[in-house]
Amino acid sequence: MLPISTTRVCIAPPIEDGCVSDTSRGPAPESQAQLAVRLSLPLWAPEEVAGCECGFLLFYDHACLSLQQNDQNASGPLCVDFEDATLAYRQRHSRQPEAILKALGAKQGESLLIVDATAGWGLDAFVLASAGHRIDLIERSVILHALLQDGLRRAAASRDEGLAVIADRMTLHLGESSLKLQGWGASLPDVIYLDPMFPERRKSAKVKKNMYLLQQMLHDELPTEALLRDALSLARRRVVVKRPAHAGFLEDIKPSFQLTGKSSRFDIYLTRNSGSG
Repeated sequence: MLPISTTRVCIAPPIEDGCVSDTSRGPAPESQAQLAVRLSLPLWAPEEVAGCECGFLLFYDHACLSLQQNDQNASGPLCVDFEDATLAYRQRHSRQPEAILKALGAKQGESLLIVDATAGWGLDAFVLASAGHRIDLIERSVILHALLQDGLRRAAASRDEGLAVIADRMTLHLGESSLKLQGWGASLPDVIYLDPMFPERRKSAKVKKNMYLLQQMLHDELPTEALLRDALSLARRRVVVKRPAHAGFLEDIKPSFQLTGKSSRFDIYLTRNSGSG
């Protein structure tokens, strides 16, 4: 059983009547009742939501599986939307020297096999896939996995053929990253990407809405302590770790080198098989 506090999340009715059947974003793959059974979450009827004591609500918003904090002052719902304008911009400029792409160390025109072992909202994985790389995303949270699965479903069915091609390069897995890495097959990944949750949980202008929501939902859960060591033993070329600019090294292991930005940095660890990187 995955270590997530699923009892703090419940399935709520659609945000608007009929939105589940709204095909403008693709049909929903299952009803709220089916979703509740699959994720082993409580299902609330419309008249019961006002008294719901769950910390988070999971529901369909115009055929998009969405998550929202159950608080009258909470911001609007969030979903995994690979058609978002910000991601579209990053997709169009994916061949530019964005820091995350530079951190991979890929040669021009080279397609790498990458494992994103802390998938989260899948935003960085999408940028990597947009640049032509194949990405295996591993997510330990059943809630996040469901949101990612729904986002990839809509992207694959998109009228934008380019988006569907990108989604086809992304393969989603549910489970503990350490266990998935230990059981990897013969085709070892070239790069393993890690983006452990930033430790700061206060809501501020510097904490993005989607990150804040995850921090609130998953704050009691810690990634496997040996995740970096597991990754270093598996990656053919390097492990890339995203960290806050002033945070310490993950697992206190010093990287081979770094790429530093204003608010975050990439610690790059060359592996034994990387040669000159």
